[in-house]
Amino acid sequence: MELRHLRYFVAAAEEQHFGRAAEKLHVTRPAVSKIIADLEDELGMMLFERRGHRVTLTPAGKRLLPDVKSVMIMLIDAFKMARKVSEGKAGNLSVGYGALTLHNTLFRESIKQFKDAHPDVALTLVELATHAQLKAVSDGRIDAGFMHFGTLGTSPQHKRNALVPMPDKASLDWLTIENGHLGVLMEESHRFAGKKSLALSDLANERFIVVPKSSASPGYGMLHLMCQQAGFEPHVEQEVDSFAAMFNLVSVNIGIALCVRGRNFTYPRQLRVVPLRQVDYSTDFIVGWLKGQTNPLVAVLVETVRRVAGLH
Repeated sequence: MELRHLRYFVAAAEEQHFGRAAEKLHVTRPAVSKIIADLEDELGMMLFERRGHRVTLTPAGKRLLPDVKSVMIMLIDAFKMARKVSEGKAGNLSVGYGALTLHNTLFRESIKQFKDAHPDVALTLVELATHAQLKAVSDGRIDAGFMHFGTLGTSPQHKRNALVPMPDKASLDWLTIENGHLGVLMEESHRFAGKKSLALSDLANERFIVVPKSSASPGYGMLHLMCQQAGFEPHVEQEVDSFAAMFNLVSVNIGIALCVRGRNFTYPRQLRVVPLRQVDYSTDFIVGWLKGQTNPLVAVLVETVRRVAGLH
Protein backbone atom coordinates (compact mmCIF):
# COMPACT_ATOMS: atom_id res chain seq x y z
CA MET A 1 0.00 0.00 0.00
CA GLU A 2 1.27 3.43 -0.93
CA LEU A 3 0.26 6.91 0.19
CA ARG A 4 -1.39 7.56 -3.18
CA HIS A 5 -3.85 4.70 -2.51
CA LEU A 6 -5.15 6.62 0.49
CA ARG A 7 -5.23 9.93 -1.39
CA TYR A 8 -7.25 8.40 -4.24
CA PHE A 9 -9.61 6.70 -1.78
CA VAL A 10 -10.35 9.98 0.06
CA ALA A 11 -10.88 11.91 -3.20
CA ALA A 12 -13.21 9.28 -4.62
CA ALA A 13 -15.17 9.06 -1.36
CA GLU A 14 -15.62 12.84 -1.17
CA GLU A 15 -16.60 13.24 -4.83
CA GLN A 16 -18.59 9.97 -5.08
CA HIS A 17 -17.45 9.91 -8.68
CA PHE A 18 -14.23 8.49 -10.12
CA GLY A 19 -14.19 11.04 -12.93
CA ARG A 20 -14.46 14.07 -10.64
CA ALA A 21 -11.91 12.50 -8.31
CA ALA A 22 -9.55 12.13 -11.29
CA GLU A 23 -9.96 15.82 -12.13
CA LYS A 24 -9.26 16.76 -8.53
CA LEU A 25 -6.13 14.61 -8.51
CA HIS A 26 -5.03 15.69 -12.01
CA VAL A 27 -4.93 12.10 -13.27
CA THR A 28 -7.07 9.99 -15.62
CA ARG A 29 -10.29 8.22 -14.61
CA PRO A 30 -8.85 4.77 -15.37
CA ALA A 31 -5.92 5.55 -13.06
CA VAL A 32 -8.33 6.23 -10.19
CA SER A 33 -10.32 3.06 -10.93
CA LYS A 34 -7.16 0.95 -10.96
CA ILE A 35 -5.75 2.40 -7.73
CA ILE A 36 -9.07 1.89 -5.91
CA ALA A 37 -9.33 -1.67 -7.23
CA ASP A 38 -5.75 -2.39 -6.11
CA LEU A 39 -6.55 -1.03 -2.63
CA GLU A 40 -9.67 -3.16 -2.36
CA ASP A 41 -7.71 -6.25 -3.46
CA GLU A 42 -5.00 -5.59 -0.89
CA LEU A 43 -7.52 -5.05 1.95
CA GLY A 44 -9.74 -7.93 0.83
CA MET A 45 -12.95 -5.88 0.94
CA MET A 46 -15.09 -3.67 -1.24
CA LEU A 47 -14.89 0.00 -0.40
CA PHE A 48 -17.20 1.35 -3.13
CA GLU A 49 -20.44 0.28 -4.75
CA ARG A 50 -20.29 1.01 -8.48
CA ARG A 51 -23.57 2.27 -9.93
CA GLY A 52 -22.91 3.39 -13.45
CA HIS A 53 -20.79 6.53 -13.33
CA ARG A 54 -21.67 7.15 -9.69
CA VAL A 55 -19.97 5.42 -6.76
CA THR A 56 -20.94 5.26 -3.08
CA LEU A 57 -19.09 3.97 -0.07
CA THR A 58 -19.85 0.56 1.31
CA PRO A 59 -20.36 0.25 5.10
CA ALA A 60 -16.70 -0.79 5.35
CA GLY A 61 -15.68 2.23 3.28
CA LYS A 62 -17.73 4.55 5.47
CA ARG A 63 -16.03 3.18 8.58
CA LEU A 64 -12.59 3.53 7.03
CA LEU A 65 -12.95 7.06 5.65
CA PRO A 66 -12.71 9.19 8.85
CA ASP A 67 -9.66 7.27 10.08
CA VAL A 68 -7.92 7.57 6.72
CA LYS A 69 -8.66 11.31 6.61
CA SER A 70 -7.26 11.66 10.13
CA VAL A 71 -4.10 9.80 9.12
CA MET A 72 -3.73 12.00 6.03
CA ILE A 73 -4.01 15.15 8.15
CA MET A 74 -1.39 13.80 10.54
CA LEU A 75 0.92 12.93 7.65
CA ILE A 76 0.52 16.37 6.06
CA ASP A 77 1.30 18.02 9.39
CA ALA A 78 4.31 15.72 9.85
CA PHE A 79 5.61 16.55 6.37
CA LYS A 80 5.19 20.28 7.03
CA MET A 81 7.07 20.03 10.32
CA ALA A 82 9.82 17.93 8.74
CA ARG A 83 10.22 20.58 6.04
CA LYS A 84 10.41 23.32 8.68
CA VAL A 85 13.09 21.33 10.49
CA SER A 86 15.07 20.84 7.27
CA GLU A 87 14.86 24.59 6.60
CA GLY A 88 16.02 25.49 10.11
CA LYS A 89 12.64 26.86 11.17
CA ALA A 90 11.77 24.20 13.77
CA GLY A 91 13.33 21.34 15.71
CA ASN A 92 15.62 21.01 18.70
CA LEU A 93 18.81 22.92 19.43
CA SER A 94 21.02 22.38 22.47
CA VAL A 95 23.57 25.13 23.17
CA GLY A 96 26.27 25.31 25.82
CA TYR A 97 27.38 28.47 27.61
CA GLY A 98 29.64 29.39 30.50
CA ALA A 99 28.94 31.63 33.47
CA LEU A 100 30.99 34.46 31.95
CA THR A 101 28.97 34.21 28.72
CA LEU A 102 25.91 35.59 30.49
CA HIS A 103 27.84 38.85 30.98
CA ASN A 104 28.29 39.38 27.24
CA THR A 105 25.59 41.51 25.65
CA LEU A 106 26.10 39.93 22.21
CA PHE A 107 25.22 36.50 23.61
CA ARG A 108 22.11 37.76 25.35
CA GLU A 109 20.88 39.64 22.27
CA SER A 110 21.65 36.73 19.93
CA ILE A 111 19.65 34.28 22.04
CA LYS A 112 16.75 36.74 22.34
CA GLN A 113 16.59 37.37 18.60
CA PHE A 114 16.91 33.68 17.79
CA LYS A 115 14.03 32.80 20.12
CA ASP A 116 11.83 35.64 18.85
CA ALA A 117 12.41 34.67 15.20
CA HIS A 118 12.02 30.90 15.71
CA PRO A 119 9.19 30.21 18.18
CA ASP A 120 8.87 26.62 16.92
CA VAL A 121 12.43 25.74 17.93
CA ALA A 122 12.94 23.98 21.26
CA LEU A 123 16.09 25.74 22.44
CA THR A 124 17.91 24.21 25.41
CA LEU A 125 20.70 26.18 27.09
CA VAL A 126 23.18 24.08 29.06
CA GLU A 127 25.62 25.70 31.49
CA LEU A 128 29.05 24.10 31.04
CA ALA A 129 32.64 25.24 31.37
CA THR A 130 34.54 25.58 28.10
CA HIS A 131 36.49 22.32 28.50
CA ALA A 132 33.22 20.48 29.19
CA GLN A 133 31.57 22.10 26.17
CA LEU A 134 34.33 20.87 23.88
CA LYS A 135 33.68 17.29 24.96
CA ALA A 136 29.89 17.72 24.86
CA VAL A 137 30.06 19.03 21.28
CA SER A 138 32.36 16.17 20.29
CA ASP A 139 30.03 13.60 21.91
CA GLY A 140 26.93 15.11 20.31
CA ARG A 141 25.35 16.04 23.65
CA ILE A 142 25.12 19.68 22.58
CA ASP A 143 24.93 21.11 19.06
CA ALA A 144 27.04 24.22 19.67
CA GLY A 145 28.67 26.14 22.48
CA PHE A 146 29.66 29.67 23.47
CA MET A 147 33.23 29.26 24.72
CA HIS A 148 36.07 31.37 26.08
CA PHE A 149 39.79 30.86 25.58
CA GLY A 150 42.70 32.81 27.05
CA THR A 151 46.31 32.86 25.84
CA LEU A 152 49.39 34.33 27.52
CA GLY A 153 52.23 34.47 25.00
CA THR A 154 53.40 31.48 22.97
CA SER A 155 56.30 29.97 24.94
CA PRO A 156 56.21 26.28 26.00
CA GLN A 157 55.94 27.42 29.62
CA HIS A 158 52.88 29.50 28.78
CA LYS A 159 51.29 26.64 26.88
CA ARG A 160 51.83 24.23 29.77
CA ASN A 161 49.85 26.55 32.02
CA ALA A 162 46.99 27.03 29.56
CA LEU A 163 43.94 25.23 30.93
CA VAL A 164 42.09 24.85 27.63
CA PRO A 165 44.01 25.42 24.39
CA MET A 166 42.16 26.63 21.33
CA PRO A 167 40.89 23.60 19.38
CA ASP A 168 42.04 22.91 15.84
CA LYS A 169 39.87 23.26 12.78
CA ALA A 170 40.10 19.51 12.05
CA SER A 171 37.27 18.72 14.44
CA LEU A 172 35.60 22.02 15.29
CA ASP A 173 34.38 25.01 13.33
CA TRP A 174 33.81 28.31 15.07
CA LEU A 175 33.00 31.97 14.70
CA THR A 176 35.03 34.40 16.79
CA ILE A 177 32.53 36.79 18.33
CA GLU A 178 34.87 39.09 20.22
CA ASN A 179 38.50 39.40 21.27
CA GLY A 180 39.35 40.74 24.69
CA HIS A 181 42.13 41.48 27.13
CA LEU A 182 42.68 41.33 30.86
CA GLY A 183 41.30 43.77 33.35
CA VAL A 184 41.34 44.04 37.13
CA LEU A 185 37.93 43.60 38.73
CA MET A 186 37.36 45.47 41.99
CA GLU A 187 34.66 46.99 44.16
CA GLU A 188 33.76 50.58 43.18
CA SER A 189 35.25 52.06 46.37
CA HIS A 190 38.61 50.33 45.93
CA ARG A 191 41.61 52.68 45.94
CA PHE A 192 42.43 51.70 42.33
CA ALA A 193 38.86 52.02 41.01
CA GLY A 194 39.50 55.44 39.49
CA LYS A 195 42.70 54.48 37.66
CA LYS A 196 42.78 54.53 33.86
CA SER A 197 45.03 51.46 33.83
CA LEU A 198 47.19 49.35 36.11
CA ALA A 199 50.44 47.45 35.79
CA LEU A 200 50.56 43.96 37.25
CA SER A 201 53.26 45.12 39.68
CA ASP A 202 50.72 47.57 41.18
CA LEU A 203 48.85 44.54 42.51
CA ALA A 204 51.71 43.07 44.57
CA ASN A 205 49.98 43.81 47.87
CA GLU A 206 46.48 42.89 46.75
CA ARG A 207 44.47 39.78 47.64
CA PHE A 208 43.26 37.74 44.66
CA ILE A 209 40.02 35.84 44.20
CA VAL A 210 40.67 33.00 41.74
CA VAL A 211 38.47 30.69 39.67
CA PRO A 212 41.03 27.88 39.18
CA LYS A 213 39.07 26.01 36.48
CA SER A 214 38.28 29.03 34.37
CA SER A 215 39.54 29.11 30.79
CA ALA A 216 38.48 32.72 30.33
CA SER A 217 40.69 34.33 32.96
CA PRO A 218 44.00 33.18 34.45
CA GLY A 219 43.81 30.33 36.91
CA TYR A 220 46.55 29.36 39.35
CA GLY A 221 49.21 28.50 36.77
CA MET A 222 48.78 31.57 34.63
CA LEU A 223 48.29 33.89 37.58
CA HIS A 224 51.48 32.76 39.32
CA LEU A 225 53.46 32.90 36.08
CA MET A 226 52.37 36.45 35.28
CA CYS A 227 52.92 37.71 38.82
CA GLN A 228 56.36 36.08 39.02
CA GLN A 229 57.30 37.82 35.78
CA ALA A 230 56.18 41.07 37.44
CA GLY A 231 58.43 40.35 40.44
CA PHE A 232 56.08 39.06 43.16
CA GLU A 233 54.12 36.04 44.35
CA PRO A 234 50.34 36.55 44.27
CA HIS A 235 48.42 36.41 47.52
CA VAL A 236 45.42 34.17 46.74
CA GLU A 237 42.83 35.05 49.35
CA GLN A 238 40.24 32.54 48.17
CA GLU A 239 39.45 30.25 45.27
CA VAL A 240 35.87 29.80 44.06
CA ASP A 241 34.07 27.57 41.60
CA SER A 242 32.21 30.18 39.57
CA PHE A 243 32.27 33.72 38.29
CA ALA A 244 29.10 34.45 40.26
CA ALA A 245 30.92 33.60 43.49
CA MET A 246 33.91 35.65 42.37
CA PHE A 247 31.71 38.69 41.72
CA ASN A 248 30.07 38.31 45.13
CA LEU A 249 33.38 38.20 47.00
CA VAL A 250 34.86 41.09 45.03
CA SER A 251 31.71 43.14 45.66
CA VAL A 252 32.27 42.95 49.45
CA ASN A 253 35.97 43.79 49.16
CA ILE A 254 37.31 40.33 50.03
CA GLY A 255 39.76 40.78 47.20
CA ILE A 256 40.29 41.67 43.53
CA ALA A 257 40.21 39.40 40.49
CA LEU A 258 41.51 39.30 36.96
CA CYS A 259 38.79 39.12 34.36
CA VAL A 260 38.05 39.51 30.66
CA ARG A 261 37.79 43.08 29.50
CA GLY A 262 35.92 43.68 26.27
CA ARG A 263 33.50 46.12 24.70
CA ASN A 264 30.50 43.83 25.15
CA PHE A 265 31.28 42.38 28.57
CA THR A 266 29.28 43.91 31.40
CA TYR A 267 29.62 43.28 35.12
CA PRO A 268 27.55 44.11 38.21
CA ARG A 269 27.20 47.88 38.60
CA GLN A 270 29.00 48.05 41.96
CA LEU A 271 32.14 46.62 40.36
CA ARG A 272 34.78 48.34 38.26
CA VAL A 273 37.11 46.87 35.63
CA VAL A 274 40.43 48.70 35.21
CA PRO A 275 42.54 47.80 32.12
CA LEU A 276 45.74 45.86 32.81
CA ARG A 277 48.66 47.12 30.78
CA GLN A 278 51.92 45.47 29.72
CA VAL A 279 50.46 41.96 29.86
CA ASP A 280 50.28 39.97 26.64
CA TYR A 281 47.10 38.08 27.52
CA SER A 282 44.41 37.84 24.85
CA THR A 283 41.01 36.19 25.00
CA ASP A 284 38.72 34.76 22.34
CA PHE A 285 34.96 34.50 22.78
CA ILE A 286 33.60 32.09 20.17
CA VAL A 287 30.57 30.06 19.18
CA GLY A 288 31.79 26.61 18.12
CA TRP A 289 30.20 23.53 16.58
CA LEU A 290 31.28 20.10 15.37
CA LYS A 291 32.68 20.09 11.86
CA GLY A 292 30.24 18.39 9.49
CA GLN A 293 27.27 18.54 11.86
CA THR A 294 23.86 18.25 10.13
CA ASN A 295 21.48 20.22 12.33
CA PRO A 296 20.43 23.19 10.14
CA LEU A 297 19.54 25.19 13.25
CA VAL A 298 23.24 25.56 14.06
CA ALA A 299 23.75 27.56 10.88
CA VAL A 300 20.71 29.68 11.74
CA LEU A 301 22.10 30.39 15.22
CA VAL A 302 25.54 31.25 13.86
CA GLU A 303 24.01 33.59 11.30
CA THR A 304 22.04 35.29 14.08
CA VAL A 305 25.23 35.77 16.12
CA ARG A 306 27.06 37.06 13.05
CA ARG A 307 24.33 39.63 12.40
CA VAL A 308 24.06 40.76 16.02
CA ALA A 309 27.83 41.12 16.31
CA GLY A 310 28.07 42.99 13.00
CA LEU A 311 30.46 40.44 11.51
CA HIS A 312 29.07 40.45 7.95
